Amino acid sequence: MIEQAVEQPEVGKEELASVTQIILAMLKTSKALRIYLPNNPVLIGFISDLGTRMTVHLARYGELSLDVEQFALRYHGALVYENKDPKESLASRLHADGIRTLFFDQGVESAEIVAFLGVVGFERSSSDDDVVTQLWERNLQHIGYLTEDDFSDPYLIQQADDALQQRDALERIRQALVEQPPAAPRMIPKHLLMLSAEEEAWLRKAVEVEGRCNGLDDVIRIHAAILGEIQEPELFADFTAILGNLTVNLVVAGDIAHALQLARFMDRLQKLPTTAAEQRQQLAAALAGVLSGSTVDVLKVALDSAEAVIDYVQLKELLLILGIPSLAAICELLGRVEKLKVRKLIVEVLVELGGENPAVFEPFLSDPRWYLVRNVVLILSLIGTPAALKMILGLISHREPRIRREVLGFLERTADAKAKTYLLKYLRDDSSALRVKALQVLTRERLPFALKPIVALAGAEDFQERPFEEKKEIFLALGELGQESVLPMLREQLMKRYWFQKGNEKESVQLAALGLGRIRSSSALQLLKEARDQKKGGELRSILDQAIASHAFREKTPGRTR
Repeated sequence: MIEQAVEQPEVGKEELASVTQIILAMLKTSKALRIYLPNNPVLIGFISDLGTRMTVHLARYGELSLDVEQFALRYHGALVYENKDPKESLASRLHADGIRTLFFDQGVESAEIVAFLGVVGFERSSSDDDVVTQLWERNLQHIGYLTEDDFSDPYLIQQADDALQQRDALERIRQALVEQPPAAPRMIPKHLLMLSAEEEAWLRKAVEVEGRCNGLDDVIRIHAAILGEIQEPELFADFTAILGNLTVNLVVAGDIAHALQLARFMDRLQKLPTTAAEQRQQLAAALAGVLSGSTVDVLKVALDSAEAVIDYVQLKELLLILGIPSLAAICELLGRVEKLKVRKLIVEVLVELGGENPAVFEPFLSDPRWYLVRNVVLILSLIGTPAALKMILGLISHREPRIRREVLGFLERTADAKAKTYLLKYLRDDSSALRVKALQVLTRERLPFALKPIVALAGAEDFQERPFEEKKEIFLALGELGQESVLPMLREQLMKRYWFQKGNEKESVQLAALGLGRIRSSSALQLLKEARDQKKGGELRSILDQAIASHAFREKTPGRTR
């Protein structure tokens, strides 16, 4: 450094305040870089604030030049920063590696400032390169520096007779450095780096392991270690909140693996007998806050993305850890996600969560979104306990046909004989499609208790108003369930004449023939032949001939049904 005292120009209060605010913003950003992930809103806000302040200052006052002392930074001789703790002092790190002046030029970008703070804002490990080397490697176009060696230039000393000459000399050096970057740092001679074969193998392995390391893993381990040792209630609450927020950010980013690490740690810590009751509540609250409305929105997009690489085992474990407190959010996610494999996984999670107490799903059965209710019905059907069955049966009269269809599907699949009786309720359903489906199930499973209600349907006043497909299913059910007991009823249907309504007579013969076709006895065949002999009309005779042929074929091949 030039020891001659140089009179500094006066600096305005506003200009000095601007520099001071920039230094403070640098310190905040430097600390934030140690704590937060790159996508954290707090860190992004600090970087944005620092970049704005720097841009405004450079536009208003021109180049920002800082003189570096052992523990202080000066701007035109005015003290703008001082910290005498070597481990925390920004000035100390710069000064220790020979930097005596810093320059920030117009056009400097936030990324350059962040890179600069990434070098000078952290305490340097003994194994790292010095600050000058690291800054040289990053080649920051708008951030310059002068080292102690630069000030030993004889030309600079000779030209330092007054303040103007000194500033001119500094400007020439700075311009020379900008136009021609400094030479590479001196390399250590190769003969000093000779390693044994074992040392070389160990070093290669260490480099390989280091290359696979993720900085996020270190952050998680550090926070977990701190939280596991904290005894003070306030600090424990603060770090629990930090871990909870970090878990939320990881879930939003789709990083399920690291989110699971944190959730697993908090869950285990919560269950330790040595954890105080208040701390357990704080940990439970942190886990319960991981999934929310906004989290589900972003997670849904991440899970449905075609580029998403999802470890489904990890996702399932994470949802199980979040558990009952997050049940509403998990159900919401099930209702929104579109990828079939993810939906299946979420259903498995909810079945496991509600297996012992299906009543936890009660609030969702009255949800206005039919698709969510439908999913809950599926979950309850997979749980399959009497309590779950009772909840499902309460939806038979639900206003939404798609919900009633889901319940009907459950009744079709269940082996519970008592539950099968509820199929009869669908015979009076508003939807013809659901009535037909219920008839088909009753017929296929040959449930005898359904015969009487179906006979009543066939004789009801509104029978003729029903769709033809439904009428067909009614008579197929009559024949299958009633067998010879319904022969008199089918004879009347078959022989009935409509003198002026040939269309109705044709339909009556078709329906009777369908019912007789399901009766496994010769009496049904004789009745068909008798009717064929009486009805000499060409179309009706053709219908009966076809029914007789089909019946005879089934008699030869037992077990075959229409």
